[in-house]
Amino acid sequence: MGARGLTFIYVEYGDLERLYLELVYSLSTLLHWKFHALVDVVVYTDKPSRYRDLPIRTVDITTRISEFSRGGLYNHRIKPCVLLEEMKGNSNYCVMTDTDTFFRDGFFEKLWAFVNAGAVALDRFHGRNPFPGIAGFSVNLPNAGLYHYDPKLSVEYNSGLTAVDPEKHVPVVEDAVALLDAILDQGSKLHTLEQIAMSECLRVHKISVASMYPLFGHYYRVTGKRYMQRQLQSWWEKQGGIFSPQPPTIPYTRLRVKFYRLWTKIGPMLGNRDQQAEAKTRWR
Repeated sequence: MGARGLTFIYVEYGDLERLYLELVYSLSTLLHWKFHALVDVVVYTDKPSRYRDLPIRTVDITTRISEFSRGGLYNHRIKPCVLLEEMKGNSNYCVMTDTDTFFRDGFFEKLWAFVNAGAVALDRFHGRNPFPGIAGFSVNLPNAGLYHYDPKLSVEYNSGLTAVDPEKHVPVVEDAVALLDAILDQGSKLHTLEQIAMSECLRVHKISVASMYPLFGHYYRVTGKRYMQRQLQSWWEKQGGIFSPQPPTIPYTRLRVKFYRLWTKIGPMLGNRDQQAEAKTRWR
């Protein structure tokens, strides 16, 4: 086998136009940093033609979105399904990446050290007992065997980035999909169920987990997304709609997001229609 590289995997589908700008900005900050290993990028999408001018490859999932999401029951199920698809045909380390992200200097070196040490790299740790409503839930997983949700042991990591080794971790991702399905089948559902299932399967498989925060930027909270949506529109206009690798130029700090949140609360009281419209923006 030849030298291994890194394959970054994005998923973009549906009618949310903001996802394209998020992805382009994320990609521009990813490809800016030089690294000694091959860096490959693939976008799984229902709009492959939209990405034909970017230095990436695409996989058309138009006919598989319903299958991956179980008929729209849970859209985030698409992520581990896509990750599994790529892992089964790719010897590179596979890095599932959300669109609402950016990469800081030093990211590649830290990630490379983690994956070569056998760890799975995730965005950041969120906490324990992430889904109290399923306390006591049990199911037989295809690879790990009997799984039991224990409030004292169960954990959650943010899966905005999930870096795995196809040579070692296919059983983990298979079990994550199976666990996710078993919880859905009993009628339980949570927006973050996908990352809980992944975190729990890493735990029961006894896989070492490493956090990529803060070198990996992820604006996953709603206020942060709204702040970035406004910034990204201005950024893309300044680029003239032309893709160019560059460091993260949009300032993103907690303080800026807090000021923005305050501004959006005051604006509608003063009749600011732009802010009223932003407040109604749809989020998956």
